[in-house]
Amino acid sequence: MSVSRRTFLGLSMAALPAWGQVRPALRYLQPGDAGYEEARQPFNSIILLRPGRIACCRTEADVIAAVRHAKEAGLPVAIKSGGHDFHGFSLNDGGLLVELSGMAARALDAKTGHFTAGPGLKLRDCYSALIPRGRFLPAGSCGGVGLSGLTLGGGYGLFSREFGLTCDHLLSVRLVDGQGEVRDSRDEPELLWACRGGGNGNFGIVTSFTFETRAAPPTLASRKFVAKGLDARGLARCMERWFEIAAALPEPCFSAVILNGSQATVLLTSTKSADGPAFVTASKALLQAGFTSKGPLTRPFARALVTYEGRPGPLPFDNVSAGYYRGHDDLKSAAAGICETVRATPGLIFQVNTLGGAIARGPDSAYPHREFPFLGELQAYWEKGAIPAKLAAGHASVRAALEAAGIRRHYRNYPDPRLADWQTAYFPGTYERLQKLKATLDPDDRFRHPQSVRLPGN
Repeated sequence: MSVSRRTFLGLSMAALPAWGQVRPALRYLQPGDAGYEEARQPFNSIILLRPGRIACCRTEADVIAAVRHAKEAGLPVAIKSGGHDFHGFSLNDGGLLVELSGMAARALDAKTGHFTAGPGLKLRDCYSALIPRGRFLPAGSCGGVGLSGLTLGGGYGLFSREFGLTCDHLLSVRLVDGQGEVRDSRDEPELLWACRGGGNGNFGIVTSFTFETRAAPPTLASRKFVAKGLDARGLARCMERWFEIAAALPEPCFSAVILNGSQATVLLTSTKSADGPAFVTASKALLQAGFTSKGPLTRPFARALVTYEGRPGPLPFDNVSAGYYRGHDDLKSAAAGICETVRATPGLIFQVNTLGGAIARGPDSAYPHREFPFLGELQAYWEKGAIPAKLAAGHASVRAALEAAGIRRHYRNYPDPRLADWQTAYFPGTYERLQKLKATLDPDDRFRHPQSVRLPGN
């Protein structure tokens, strides 16, 4: 009789201790216990949700036990790997939190280039495991992000135009479903489809990811361009010109425009030479548009990535998707108002990044926005406490301008809890298919947060 990977659970090597060893008992933390606050702490310091229990998992067997405990106790389950989910969807109030930072194993098959990783692996550790061996996984840049949430929501960064999204490199997953049973995407292809961009916290807990990797480029070329002291009209002109220049970039190049106060900043990178024709042409065009620059910089690949790791947390912020665009025309009616608001609101940042390229040619997946070559971000940062009233008003003003301009598609990894029709915003054309899988894997709705996939009929 053939035995599927799911029914073979009792002999799963991932769930068993090494021969002769006794696996430590799963540890549950409650408020007031030593280690509770550290396990609970999200990257966004304004998130104050407090789970009733935290299961600190180290193995797949721990995850199984935690889910079955939640089922018996009637508890909702939240899932936390890196804790970088912007608005606390990786936490809950009074339920069970399955905390996965202890599941950070990683292994590279030198023959196939396949990389298997636990859900708690951080991006910086992913890179440090792969790049010295000549491989890398196209992903983001923030070193503290958990590989799990990044992948499940899509995963883009400096290399996506050349190689595709992080989720496009996903080959298989193991997942513990809402009944505490293990599923393997090699037996259930629909699970792989959903894990390629269908979002996190929906159906179960992924305990293992296997990815295809790429040959690591030897260097990364970059150049920063700055235009200072701009009024709102100047910011708008700089952004419009950037759209024109960025649209012509070849796939090895990435670019972003960042509007912050009276300053517009452009980042341009390439896995090829800074002396290449495309990089030089784009640089000349940006200089002619009024930007200044100290010149290009080419560094060894691993060292260059450290530059883009971002600020250490936790810190207070309110960051959301600012929508997908086909080009500047999609933003034209809103651009002047956005630039005026950014110019007048300290701490408010509007950023647009290049997509397209290999992303548009990705595999069949739950990620539904492949035809859009640009993605916006709206960011708000302040020093401590609650968001200042002026900053909150500016944030709301930009969101309203985007809505009025008809920008209604958004990136699931930059969630906005204020979106009314988030199902269509994140998953146009794929949501009903995700709901069907939810009904199969989590019929009791054990895994839920404010924007998790709902059971059909809800």
